[in-house]
Amino acid sequence: MTPAEFSAFVLEVVERHKEVKVRIELMPPAVQDRQSDNADADILAEALFLRVFARYEADVERIFLHYVTGGASLSGIQAETYLRVQDETRARQLIRGGYRFLSWAKPSSVCEVSKTYLAKGWPVVDMLAGKTQELSDCEKIRNRIAHHSIESAMEFAAVQRNLFYTERVFAISPGQLLRTRYRGQRVLVMQHYTELLRLTIEALADPSE
Repeated sequence: MTPAEFSAFVLEVVERHKEVKVRIELMPPAVQDRQSDNADADILAEALFLRVFARYEADVERIFLHYVTGGASLSGIQAETYLRVQDETRARQLIRGGYRFLSWAKPSSVCEVSKTYLAKGWPVVDMLAGKTQELSDCEKIRNRIAHHSIESAMEFAAVQRNLFYTERVFAISPGQLLRTRYRGQRVLVMQHYTELLRLTIEALADPSE
């Protein structure tokens, strides 16, 4: 992306998240001490989170391809790339060819590919540091919404422990969890996580050295 295109891309991300925030603020908070009695709100929360997280994955990939093809941050800083390709489509083909399973949702996978193609993985590895657990929790919530498997259920239970320091004694859906208040605060878990995703993209786009 040119500097102008990159700036426009980041602005689009910010504006998109403003719209998401408005939608979340209209959501009714879920009860935390028993199973949800508002299935419609739970389904809407899950659908919105799936949409937001899918866009986050695409945003991470676009930023990575921007840096690996010689693009500069919003502040004009360039990463040291090992890939001598300036076309993002060609770069994507080469990188995909080197990884059988490449997930832009999984922080460990993103860091691994960044270390392979960028010197010391900068800025991706540095900007994800300190956010990896919560980003992983976002991925696990997404997986539980999309897949009703034993593995996704176990991972979702781990998210509950991270948030509530224990598992619920009743069945809790991802939608109900997303509509609960984040650790006693006024914001919902959904808003906390979507803000995390926005801040991660902004940090990647304008990293500190």
